[in-house]
Amino acid sequence: MTEVTIFAGICGFTTRVSGKDKGDYKAELNIDSECPNWKGVNEILGEKDINVMTELFKDKKTGTLNSQVLDVSLSTIPHVSCPVISGVLKTLEVSVGLALPKDSTIIFEQD
Repeated sequence: MTEVTIFAGICGFTTRVSGKDKGDYKAELNIDSECPNWKGVNEILGEKDINVMTELFKDKKTGTLNSQVLDVSLSTIPHVSCPVISGVLKTLEVSVGLALPKDSTIIFEQD
């Protein structure tokens, strides 16, 4: 199981995301958040098996991306630059072994 804690920034909300490898590049997704919008995403996608290859890569034939996570997030989260979106996708990627776990940060340099 891969577990990630995301501190989203100025909103002050903390979100915990877990991805459980179900084999064959599928993972069970769970999102536990202080943010009411991310709670809504979890109501739709939580405990659902997600095909991580479909989430992360465009269809080779059509060139389209068919990501449930992005579609649901962008229709539910009013703030499209919310860092939790990429954190959810990275959690899924690591959970099925497509990437190694490594912390990432966004640092604002002040003048």
